[in-house]
Amino acid sequence: MMPLTVVQPIPMPLLFLESLNDDPVNKQKGITAPLTRTAASTGSGTQLNKTASNGIERPGLEHTTTGSSIGSTATRHVTGGPDDGRVIYPFRIKHLGHEIYTLYATSGNERAAWCQAIVDAKTRHARALHAQNAEPFRLRVVSDGAFAYDSNSAMGRQPGVSIRGTPLDRAIREMDKVYGPGRSAPPVCRAQVNCAAAFTAFGKSVIAIGTDYGVYISEASNPRGWTRSVQISKVTQIAVLEDFSVCLLIADKALISYPLDVVAPVSNFPAPAHDNPRRAPQRLAKDVAFFATARMKDRMLLFYKRKEGMHNTFKVLEPVFQKATEKKPRLFGGRRGASGSTESFRDFDEFYIPAECYSLNLFQSYIAVASAKGFELLTLDKKVTQSIPRDLSLPAIANIASRIKDQRPLGMFKLNDQEFLLTYEDCAVYVDKHGEISRTLIMEYSGKQKKAKAATMFGQYLVLFNEDYVEVRNAENGRLRQIIAGRDVRCLDYGFRGPTGNGQQPPGGQDSKGTVKICMSHPETAGGQIVLEMLLNDGHAEKA
Repeated sequence: MMPLTVVQPIPMPLLFLESLNDDPVNKQKGITAPLTRTAASTGSGTQLNKTASNGIERPGLEHTTTGSSIGSTATRHVTGGPDDGRVIYPFRIKHLGHEIYTLYATSGNERAAWCQAIVDAKTRHARALHAQNAEPFRLRVVSDGAFAYDSNSAMGRQPGVSIRGTPLDRAIREMDKVYGPGRSAPPVCRAQVNCAAAFTAFGKSVIAIGTDYGVYISEASNPRGWTRSVQISKVTQIAVLEDFSVCLLIADKALISYPLDVVAPVSNFPAPAHDNPRRAPQRLAKDVAFFATARMKDRMLLFYKRKEGMHNTFKVLEPVFQKATEKKPRLFGGRRGASGSTESFRDFDEFYIPAECYSLNLFQSYIAVASAKGFELLTLDKKVTQSIPRDLSLPAIANIASRIKDQRPLGMFKLNDQEFLLTYEDCAVYVDKHGEISRTLIMEYSGKQKKAKAATMFGQYLVLFNEDYVEVRNAENGRLRQIIAGRDVRCLDYGFRGPTGNGQQPPGGQDSKGTVKICMSHPETAGGQIVLEMLLNDGHAEKA
């Protein structure tokens, strides 16, 4: 006899209704029996039994007073037993980070009742979380209609199933209060949104968004005021150095510096940049994968990574106020003089890492490189790398060594003066300031089939991203605090303490300049993308 597999209910925050109106299908030999009341009451069914168990405990959200599984509410809405008809009605549910399950009902009405029961349960759960102020983050809409998918893209064609009361729903409803319900103006851009940066220019708080078609800007207070300021292809990263009035971006793998008044002009009708050589953008480097900026050695430094043969070369530049006296009125007008400096940047340093590199974390004196070999730590003074965690051969941490082996590292983040968090694709571990494992605790993420693609820290929270959801955990103890579900989820701006930040959160409160910004398929508008920023909830306090 085959041993029975114990299947845990899908936690409500990780339950996602993927579809509710798929075409009916003919019942065939070998297909799972239609959904019945008996299957619901057990919280599983033949279809659900294929969930794999890897024996690793995954911490869940703390329970609220609402139901926590499908069967806890659905049985009150669905009646009737198996049907002998040949037609059955499928619908799909997703266990976020795991699998998609196709379930079957014996009639269209029965399917609708099941889907409505799931929606009702998730709505009650969302409202309970909001009433208890249990979630660390709320959302604010940065753009709800300005950016759409390309007409050839399959993304976003089918709007999702909206759940009232979630942070995403509340953010959309806040827009309705200001602008009225319904669609916004036609999109100003039909291309994927890739990155974002917020800054202050000419006394105004501005947000810039980079897309495959260029850079678009709007005042932070006007989510429907987007206009294109720079026409250029494939903008994948953007940052602003306000003290130097410079906007840095990667466009089609070229690192380019723009005067800030070109990206965010004073008037709505700026003069063309090429009419004034002082306003011409400068191409700093080509074949650049990513860059990072930080204040180190009492100066602002720009790090960028490019591939040179078998090595990954990191160049370090310093922005300067004094520009060269000789100007070239070209689109990319930067020139190198005998001193080796550009018109607004000069060479400062460089180093090499003999492995593929994914991101940088910059601290006051140390540089942490996430590479194919793991985390490599070095300083600009010595440039001698050391791998962390150290001493993985010790028997006491053998489980940690095996757990992080061959995992892609995402980022290193400072918890306090004594401890750091090393984040990987599906777990995180703690190290002390010497790079040695400080706890035997392994922070396990929710997803096993969907690994995290990126990570950042905001305040006391570790924020993880994959295409299906944002996962928020208490960085100190690893507890799961929030799930923000969506389709085609992307991180645009890592906030204060991201993979391309300086690891330090500046004082002075919270504004758009220091928030995590995300983009996803609009849950209510076919073909649309919605851009949001994550704001800490007022009055939210972590439980001991």
